[in-house]
Amino acid sequence: MARKGVQHRLTRVFLIQILFISMATVFGVWATAQIIEQVLVKEALIKEAEHYWSLHDRDDDFPRPNTRHLLGLLEDDDTRDPVPPVLADLPDGYQRVHLDGENPIVYIEHHGDARLYLIFDEQRVSVLAFLFGILPLTAVLLVIYLTSFLGWRKSRALVSPLVKLSEILRHTDADDPTQARPDLEAVEAEPGSEAAVLLAALDAYADRLLRFVERERQFTRDASHELRTPLAVFRANLELLARQVGDRPIIGRMSDTVDDMESLVETLLLLARTEQQPVQEEDLVVNDVAVNLLDRLQPLAERKQIRLQVRQTALLTLRASETVLNIVLTNLVRNAINYSGSGQVTIVVADNAIHVEDTGAGMDAQELARFLKPFERGTSSEGGHGLGLAIVQRLCERFQWSLDVASQPGKGTEVRVRFGD
Repeated sequence: MARKGVQHRLTRVFLIQILFISMATVFGVWATAQIIEQVLVKEALIKEAEHYWSLHDRDDDFPRPNTRHLLGLLEDDDTRDPVPPVLADLPDGYQRVHLDGENPIVYIEHHGDARLYLIFDEQRVSVLAFLFGILPLTAVLLVIYLTSFLGWRKSRALVSPLVKLSEILRHTDADDPTQARPDLEAVEAEPGSEAAVLLAALDAYADRLLRFVERERQFTRDASHELRTPLAVFRANLELLARQVGDRPIIGRMSDTVDDMESLVETLLLLARTEQQPVQEEDLVVNDVAVNLLDRLQPLAERKQIRLQVRQTALLTLRASETVLNIVLTNLVRNAINYSGSGQVTIVVADNAIHVEDTGAGMDAQELARFLKPFERGTSSEGGHGLGLAIVQRLCERFQWSLDVASQPGKGTEVRVRFGD
């Protein structure tokens, strides 16, 4: 995976900057050398030749140029300087020639019957150019490189707290209560800097968020515990009433409601516990769990004239909490029974997944999106509290199970819980 962090991008920007400076410098040196050779030196040799011919016209014996860098040779009727054969065959003009192991610049020009050879040795001039041009340019480049390096170091120092903070947040598991509050003390930032302000804000926000979550958990635990007592009293009185007046439909509906409330309370307690401490997992045969669930909910299905069945297409084993799995499946099956009206509810145990299918009225896309929200219920008069599917969703997210719901008006609803990939 390619690195795309801020520090990596800063390093890349500085390297590109140095590369462009170096390329511009090399191009500038090359262009300067070409200009010196093709323009300045050529123009100087042409002017030198003009000046010599003007003096030669006045005095035929005027001496040819003979300096440290320039040598003049002349061929005319009176003068025969020793011209190297390689120069004698060259045409007039400005050119570079390989001569005696060197490559001097040569300018040849005719003036009447005379021919002048000007040989310019630029190597000594190049040494001067190196001493007075390349060395100062190199020093300037070193200053630029050093300044860029110091700027790069300072930039990395400024963004390093942000990089470290992002790494800490990236490796923080928000679903794990023991790691939900990241340790920001390891991030060092200059007092008063933007990074220090950000760290303080994140620290304060984490404290407020954790206090809010803890209050919610405490309320859920307290409310669930307090609800257990009145529910137990209500169930005992229902059983006493049933023995006195017999099994009446209204008593059955009240009993079903108590079952729903007890299941909801147990689920809330489980959520409050599992988000604070890990649950005990064991190896389960999901087929057995589904069959046991069928036996428990069969009386409810019969009272509502629903045919409840289990279809096993695979042997599914899973390492999970039996309590959590029971709560998930119980909520799904109860929900399907409550909203089917009359018809059939099927629990399908498949490969790595379990399906709950009903033949109820079904829902369109808009109703389905609303139905997945807490405290939203379907149109059935037998509906519960609007929390069942939302709680199932929360439990599936907690244990990294996948929950999919498909429904079509008039064709029923299918809910699938997929365990792992």
